[in-house]
Order: sequence, then C-alpha cells, then structure tokens
Amino acid sequence: MGPQQQEKASDNAQYVATPTPNDEIPPRDGTGKNDCYFLRWSRITKSVEVRDISQGLLKSSISRRNLDSDKKTKSIKGVERRTIINSVSGCAAPGELLALMGPSGSGKTSLLNMLSGRSSYDSGVLAINGSEVTPNSVKKLMSKIAYVKQADVFFNHLTVKDQLTYTALLRLPRSFPTLRKHQEVDRIVNLLRLNKVADSPIMLLSGGEKKRVNIGTELLTDPVVLMLDEPSSGLDSTSAVSLLNMLHELAQTQGKTIITSIHQPSSAVFRSFDRLLMLADGNVVYFGTPQKSLPYLRDKGLACPDGYNAADHWMDLLVVDSALEEEDDKNDLELVQDDTEVHDFDEHSKGGTLRRRHKTKDSSSTNGGKKKSPREELIAAWDGEAVAEQMDVLLIDDESSVGSSVQTGEGRIDFYGEKYNSSWITQFRTLCHRSLKNSRSALFTPVNLFKSAAIGLLCGLLWFQLDYTEKTVNDRTSYFFFTMTYWVFDSMFNSLMSFPEERNVILKERSSASYHLSAYFLAKTTSEAPTRLVLPLIYMVISFWLGGISPKFSVFFGTTCITLMSCLAGESIGLMIGASIYDFEKGIAVMTVFSLSLMLVGGFFVRNVPSFMDWLQYLSPFKFAFDGSRQLVFDRAVPCDGSGALEELCNGVDYGSATPEEVLEFIGVQGSVTFNVACLFVLFLIPRIVAYVALRIKKEGERA
Repeated sequence: MGPQQQEKASDNAQYVATPTPNDEIPPRDGTGKNDCYFLRWSRITKSVEVRDISQGLLKSSISRRNLDSDKKTKSIKGVERRTIINSVSGCAAPGELLALMGPSGSGKTSLLNMLSGRSSYDSGVLAINGSEVTPNSVKKLMSKIAYVKQADVFFNHLTVKDQLTYTALLRLPRSFPTLRKHQEVDRIVNLLRLNKVADSPIMLLSGGEKKRVNIGTELLTDPVVLMLDEPSSGLDSTSAVSLLNMLHELAQTQGKTIITSIHQPSSAVFRSFDRLLMLADGNVVYFGTPQKSLPYLRDKGLACPDGYNAADHWMDLLVVDSALEEEDDKNDLELVQDDTEVHDFDEHSKGGTLRRRHKTKDSSSTNGGKKKSPREELIAAWDGEAVAEQMDVLLIDDESSVGSSVQTGEGRIDFYGEKYNSSWITQFRTLCHRSLKNSRSALFTPVNLFKSAAIGLLCGLLWFQLDYTEKTVNDRTSYFFFTMTYWVFDSMFNSLMSFPEERNVILKERSSASYHLSAYFLAKTTSEAPTRLVLPLIYMVISFWLGGISPKFSVFFGTTCITLMSCLAGESIGLMIGASIYDFEKGIAVMTVFSLSLMLVGGFFVRNVPSFMDWLQYLSPFKFAFDGSRQLVFDRAVPCDGSGALEELCNGVDYGSATPEEVLEFIGVQGSVTFNVACLFVLFLIPRIVAYVALRIKKEGERA
C-alpha cells in the first residue's frame, strides 16, 4: 500500500464504524433464539453490454456522440461494456437500517438486485454470517430475503385483502393454521393503515397506498432480511418519515437486517438511518453513519452550510449539472472569499431549488488540464480497498461443508432448508382460486359479454336459417371458417397481450420462492379454461341456432366443443410466444406473422399447398378445427338444386343428392373427427409445455 493509499485509508477509518458480529442483537422471537443475517460484500463489480446504435448504414440517432461517455466504456470487438457497479464494499447488520443513497443512475437498484440474489455480478464476494453465498445457495434463502421493488406489480383486479391473503396462504409456514394466517393479514392491514382500502381493488388505489400494499406483501412473511427500492417514492414527507420509523422499529425490536435505497430524503429521514452507503457512477464515495458524513465532507473542503439539509448537500455534490460545467469551462469564474471554501447560491428558475457550486483549493487541481468536479474528487478520495479488507471474511474451502449448515460464530445458516413454505397441493389450490377470481374479473365484463352476444347475433342474421341444399354448402363452410378464425385469433392475441403483466407478477413471486412453477401452470390451465370458454359458448348458442346450421343437437355439441378446443389451442400459442419473447412489440410482430401463416394454410384460402410448405398445416389450429366441424355438419346426403355449387357431383341438375363422403372429399376435408380433435389437443398441450420451459430456463437472477 503506497503512501497515498495509506493516507486515504487512515482518513476512511475514522468515519467507517463497521459493526461486529458479536454486537448484541435482539432475538426475533420470545425463545431467545437468534435467527439474524449479517451481510457483508466486498469488491462487488458488474458491467453490462451496451449496443452502439449510432453506427451502421441507418443511424438510429442524429445527435453527436458523447465522447465523455465513451471513456467510461470498454470496447471489445465492437461490443462496448459499461461498468455499472465498481468494486463496491460494505455491510448490513441485524438491528440496523442501511440506506443506499445517490443520484439517479448511481447503481442503487443494481446493487440491491445483486444483494437480494435477483441478479448476478461479475466479481466480488457476498457473505451471510461469514458463509459465502453462491448462486446455488442463494436460491434456498430467497424465502428469507424479502425484496420490495420500486414498481408495484400486482393483479390489479384483486382487492388489497385478497392480495395479502393469497400471499399468506402461499408463503407463510405450513405449520401455521389457516386462522393464524388470516390473523397475520389483519395485523399487516392495521400496521400499514390499509383498513379503509382493504376491500378495494388495487387498480383504484393511490400510488402511496399501492406502495404500502407492496411493502405489506413482503412484511407478511416476516423475512430475516428486508430490502426496499425507493420505498418513499409516491409518499408525502410525513408518510415517508412514518414508514422509515416503522422499518427502524422492525430492525431494532426484531433484529431484522434492513437495506433500503432512497434518492433524496428529508432531514428527519436522513438522520434516522443507522448507516449510509453513498454511490456515484457505481462507485462508493462514503460508507459510515450519517452523522459522520458531514465531518468527512468538511475534511474534504466541501462542508455543508449550517441549517441546510445534509442529503440535499450530498446530492448537490454528486449530481452533475452540465449547464453549470459548461459555464465554468467558458468563463472560468471563481468566486473566492477565502482559501478554503466558497458557496455560491443560484436559484434555478424552473425547480426553485438552491444549487451550491463549491470551489476549493483541492478542486482547483487539474486532471489533464481539466478541473475535477466535487463528484470526481469524492470518488477519488474514498479508499474502497481499505473497506473491502474490513469486509473480507473467512470462506469455507472444505467441499464437504459447502451448502450445508455452517456455524461461523455469527449465527447458523441452513442452506438445506425448505425452499418453499407451503406444499405443492396448497400452492395449486390457492393459485387455482386466484386465477379463477382474476380471470373472472378480467373476462366477465359487460363489454365482453355484449361483444360475444352482438357478434353471435350478427352472424346468426347473416347466415339466417340456411337450407340444407347444394347452394348452401359454401355458406356453411364459410360460417365455420369465420367462427374458428375469429375465436382462435381472439384467444391468441388476448393471451399474448395479457400475459406480459401476468409474467411480471410470476417472476416477482417466483423470485421470492412463493410457489413451484408447475403448480402455477397447472392451476392456470385448470382454472382459466371454464371462464375463457364462456364467451365463445355464448356466441355459438346464438349464431348456430339462429343460422340454422344444423337441426341436430349432437352436431351443435360437437362443433361447439371443437370451437372451444381451438380457443384453448390459440391461447396456448399466445402463452408460448408471450413467455418466449419478452419484448412486447417483437411478440406482436411474431404473433401476427405466425397466426396469419397458420390461417392461410387452414384450408379455406389455399386448397393446394406446395409440398415444401405442407408441414405448416400440421401447426394450424384453424385447419383442424375447420375440418373437424365440417365433418360433423355434413353428416347426411346433400340434395342437388341445380345451383352448380357441387358441379362435379350434381352435374348441374336439380334432382338427386351427393353423399356425405363425396361432399367432404369435394371441399377438401382431411382426417377423421377423432384425428382433428386429437391434433387440437396436441396444439393445446405442446405450446404450454414450451411456455413452461421458457419461464423455467429464465435465470433466477434476472427474474425480478
């Protein structure tokens, strides 16, 4: 360690008060048993690939390239990598509230994602109670580490109490009786003051109320570690202080380890933190108590004016104002009242906030002829390696001990514990109930019911009481093709457009080890089918009998079942594309091309498909539903009427008839009814399996 590093390390040492594992921590229950997690991380680094959209034949941007930004990226074979977290070290102790602060883009959320196990990192060490956490072991801890994301992701049709109750049934220990789980829900509702909106749909809540429901969903499980991303966003200052006080009380009374990111807190909130980790451009600029942060700045010649909010002062130093920098470069004005420090207060016309521009002796130092900003000075001044050495822990090298229960003197971590708190059967029953309730609210709307009845009435009037003769063969054929096309398209695109929101909820809940993916998929398939099929059933009841498609109830029943089966197949295809393609715009494009291709080979538009495209027919639910329905409806001889519709069979005469076999061969029907129904079942099953696999192979770290 050089003289400069030693000086920086000694400067840091007086401000960094690292908690020790032996500090007394209050038990989390009345038995005196400690179940607390002490988190340490050292030298955590992560970089991401950045695609250059300004190159190529058609440039995506007409703006000039940002040369300063280019310096922060490393280009390898045309692929740029940008470091978003740069050798970050720190710790979070039970019974304390750690705040991650910094301007937008400083890496707060990225660091939280890594600490919670939701995202991977390139290098560094993350340890809990002295045991290094590996990608495999972190999966076992997800049920004990709660993470409240900044985005409030829910099924909006559910009420507040429904949301909390489903969470309790899925995530509270299976040893809890049902009554106690409901009591826990009532406790959280009272704790977060949600009584007035407990029975209101989440879609009708305000932003602050949604945030409290989001926090309550995680607090309900009584996690050992609680991480929150911008919990005060959308809340007024009084509510924010109340929320932070509640979190502080949870940490102190129950020994929870709480880490929260926050952008720019009020003075009261800032003082309530036990420990503070300041970030800028992915670098640590301070780690210690909030009270010691001001003396640290004073030692760097960046003192906070008396009576000014310390958090605002930090943000003024770390936020880069390009307009002010350009003004400094052009005019090179320095308002110096003494040799140490000057504060120039300029009021912005738009925001009405005060901006301090600091000029110090140290800041007049140059870097290649360019003056360092306060942010650059603070990044350079902090000795992260000295902090990392304090955070380093003894790692377990014995392979026989890795992944097992490890006693390190700081508590015991059971990496072989149950990942899920509830049984598979409980998960299936609960998810069935939730899916049924959610789909019923989404599908059984007055608009959807009116739409199905209106289209059924329109089709019944257009095909009104068809005669069963030669001239109506094409009319009956077109009725079934329209029916299959409309409802398969409706199922495909409704499933595709509704699934992204549902997928976000699934990934969020799965990242918290709420349930098995297999339980979710089977519950969704079992519960949503009845509600999904009601709308096409209404259409078929009205249009089939009004149009006089067939007088036989058996034909109505058979063709309706085929229609409903084709809807399920279309829904499966929509789920498959929605689960495989995460970009909604790309998903719509792929679905449009794919569905139209399947429709064109459905047997109505193109009869003689080229041999090299013949395979596409076996992927088309339109074709199997179309052929199966026509086989059922043409179940008896068709009388000839001289119209010429069946010219090859009736020879233009108005007497005689064509047998059902001749009619089916003439209109190009292939396969038996059993074969077509079996193919529809395969198209219902296989895409759902593909959708399941697509979600399964989604990396655990990128789920939430």
